[in-house]
Amino acid sequence: MTTILLLAGVGFGLLLTEMFLPGGVLGMLGGLALLTAVGLGYSEFGPMGGTVLLCGLGTATLIGFCIWMAVFPRTAVGRRLTLGRTLTTGDTMPASLPLVGLEGVAITPLRPAGTARIDGRRVDVVAESELVEVGAEIEVIAAEGARIVVRRKASRPAEAPIDSVANP
Repeated sequence: MTTILLLAGVGFGLLLTEMFLPGGVLGMLGGLALLTAVGLGYSEFGPMGGTVLLCGLGTATLIGFCIWMAVFPRTAVGRRLTLGRTLTTGDTMPASLPLVGLEGVAITPLRPAGTARIDGRRVDVVAESELVEVGAEIEVIAAEGARIVVRRKASRPAEAPIDSVANP
């Protein structure tokens, strides 16, 4: 009986420690200690006593988890590990950012992703369809969330001098 209580205590202690030192190893060892306690309960007390011990440890684990979920976010450690506020629908990023239509210069090759300087800021961008080399002028054609799509700025064809146009 002492071994079973000791294993159950060690198991719960390891599970508690896992909350503060995450990694999975301590939690698995704690679960293994609890399962070993249940196995010893079956061998020492028979099927009925083992089942009662299994139900008791399962209920204690569930109650402990519910208490932890209610109390942990209010602790100093819980406040550091959890999000301070919830997002509402008004906090979402607009579908179209004011970057659309702005021009810039490719800082890295866009194959298709890379970095560009737009409006004086370094921005991660994605080229629409072609490779854009370093130093090429670009324009923003879409901004979908955090994804900014650009294309090489269309260059105007040079106008031919009037003298060189052949008259029919």
